Amino acid sequence: MSYQIVGSAIYKCTKCGAKHYLHREDFEFNAQSGSERQMGAETQYVAEFDEPCHNCDQDIHLEFEVWEYPAGIINYTNEQSEGAEILDSSFEIEQERDEDDGVIEAVKLAKPLLQFRFDKFSEQFVDFWISRYRKDAKTTTVVSIVSILIAAVVLGFSIYNSEQARKSNQEKTQDFKEQYVLLRATQENLTDLENFILSKKQEISATQDLLNKLQEQKAEIEPIVAANQEVVDALFAQQRKEMEKGLWFERGISFALGVLASLIASVIWHFVGRFRKRGDEK
Repeated sequence: MSYQIVGSAIYKCTKCGAKHYLHREDFEFNAQSGSERQMGAETQYVAEFDEPCHNCDQDIHLEFEVWEYPAGIINYTNEQSEGAEILDSSFEIEQERDEDDGVIEAVKLAKPLLQFRFDKFSEQFVDFWISRYRKDAKTTTVVSIVSILIAAVVLGFSIYNSEQARKSNQEKTQDFKEQYVLLRATQENLTDLENFILSKKQEISATQDLLNKLQEQKAEIEPIVAANQEVVDALFAQQRKEMEKGLWFERGISFALGVLASLIASVIWHFVGRFRKRGDEK
């Protein structure tokens, strides 16, 4: 299993203050020394740069040292510079991948994009494209051109669909006259509804007034009824007595008439018996 040291750095010229940037493809570490330790070998890697300042042409020398211990782990880093001040630097060891292993690269590119770190995405995308171009310039160029063409076609198709949808919405929009008629009809319906509500409100008000008057009449009659309750009760009692007295009188007359009728019937019966007896004697 093989590893490589990748990193980035920012430094500025001590003469004019111009900033310079080093990306992962700029570094080329070489092993300088090594020794065996308890957990394996410790290896020192060094990367040197000798370039003039792009602004004032001052000579700049940079040296970066990375110690790997144990294998695959950065244990220590050091840096030295002449003609420049190193502002920032970072290094890591990563496993070298095959040319067709693009899954990790895709994930690494998607992560800053999902985090809305577009500057980080742009930097990693440029590093990825340059590394691919160095490995296979022809394939990388063709894939890039095809990708740009596809993106342009998709963008143009999206713009075309958006424009068609906008025109369709404009055609469906009603003209001023239709809108005016619709608004007038809506206004008339609202007016009719308002008149209906007003009439119902008046009916409810009239009903409420009638109930209030009935309540007032009830309040006026209640004291009179309560005050003359005893008189009313006495009248009803006297009426009951008169009715009972008349009832006994009628019963007495009925009894007397019954007795008289029996007496008359008995007399008539005796007369009839006498007349029969005399007829038999003759």
